[in-house]
Amino acid sequence: MCSITRWILMSLIIIEARYIIPVRPRQKIIRNGAIVIDGDRIVYIGKADEAKLKYHSDTVIRAHRHVVIPGLINAHNHLFQSILKNIGIDMELVSWLRTSIHPTLASFTDDDFYIAAKWGLIENIKSGVTTIIENHYGPRGYDAVARALIESRLRAVLARGIYELNVLLDILKEEPEKALAHVESLVKKYHGYENRLWIAIAPMHPYNASKELLLKAKELSDKYELIYHTHTAESVKDQELVVELHGKTDVELLYDLSILGPRFHAVHGVQVSPREVKLLAEAGAHVIHNPESNMYLGSGVAPIPDYMESGVNVALGTDGAGSNNNNDMIEAMRFAVLLHRAARKHPSIVTAWDALEMATINGAKAIGLENEIGSLEIGKKADITIIRLDKPHTAPVTDPLGAIVYCANAGDVDTVIVNGEIVLESGRILLFEEEKVREEAEKTQLRILDRAREKFGTKFPFEKFII
Repeated sequence: MCSITRWILMSLIIIEARYIIPVRPRQKIIRNGAIVIDGDRIVYIGKADEAKLKYHSDTVIRAHRHVVIPGLINAHNHLFQSILKNIGIDMELVSWLRTSIHPTLASFTDDDFYIAAKWGLIENIKSGVTTIIENHYGPRGYDAVARALIESRLRAVLARGIYELNVLLDILKEEPEKALAHVESLVKKYHGYENRLWIAIAPMHPYNASKELLLKAKELSDKYELIYHTHTAESVKDQELVVELHGKTDVELLYDLSILGPRFHAVHGVQVSPREVKLLAEAGAHVIHNPESNMYLGSGVAPIPDYMESGVNVALGTDGAGSNNNNDMIEAMRFAVLLHRAARKHPSIVTAWDALEMATINGAKAIGLENEIGSLEIGKKADITIIRLDKPHTAPVTDPLGAIVYCANAGDVDTVIVNGEIVLESGRILLFEEEKVREEAEKTQLRILDRAREKFGTKFPFEKFII
């Protein structure tokens, strides 16, 4: 763990580290470095010896067996699924949603959403996340999720998901006008809160929406300059459904409706043609890559090397823990490299540097905050993650970036700083009572599964193995 010494006189935080990977400038690693934080900003990054001559502090973090990186940005998550790990196994996307996720989602209360969100945020923080795009969906629970996001002190985009069509449970369907009015109310209530919580609009999939809803969502996005965050070309089945409904694939439809653009997030972007890659690139859209979810659900392999070659900004997400089945962004970086090397039979088609950028500066670009976060630079916000490198599975270290991407996991995250505030110290969450939340999450999960069985006759796949 990091050694943290506190005095009383001064307001700076000094981090002394064995390695610092700033991300910008690209492909540079500082050995025996230091970062100095004043309030919520970085005021120095460089060699530790020089920092000692210039700065004295009330708080010194001695990370002498650690690597310091920018705070990770989880660009796609569903926090309610943090208590639904492994409830749906061995199914493709649409079947998994309809038989496991939707019945449980419809069984949550607002208190359940709050507890699940807290538990998911604890896991995100403990994997080094400082910013999250939380794609909540259905008609309920947004204030509860927003409350948990605010309490966590993370930066967050709360994407308001909307189901209109092709949903088996009526309780999850919404009238477009009511849903859009609710988005607008969330914007007025939370958008820009403390300059760390923003609202996005998120029709869930094009096969779940009429053209009218997709277009009206774009109007609202333009009115308030909101991110438009939508599951796009995720699987073969969802493309069959969208062609059946609209006569076109997701990307072709969204292009024809003039929805693609610099605020558009194509979440997944797996089942796309070379022409569709080009359309996304020309529009300046962002792709949110969720490699573990795509593997778990058998959705396919997104053409990430093609996106990168075409100039598409690719950010990284874990997706929900119901299809991952965790919120470990370090693990997500590893799969973002290895999946494409295996698929393309090429040992450097995606590199560890690429993965780190997807998880940091590219995520910042996707939410329009690349001038504030995503790299460790003087003047930027102090969003910082410190990772231990002295355990058997990481040590001894030759290449600290390789140690992160190919060796480490969430359990190696030692300290997390958001906006200059320490939220994880020596692996310990400071803002939530972790054990209490875990106990609440376990009880909540049991209640939700029981409700889903009672209300919808749900039979979960895992139950056939348990005697």
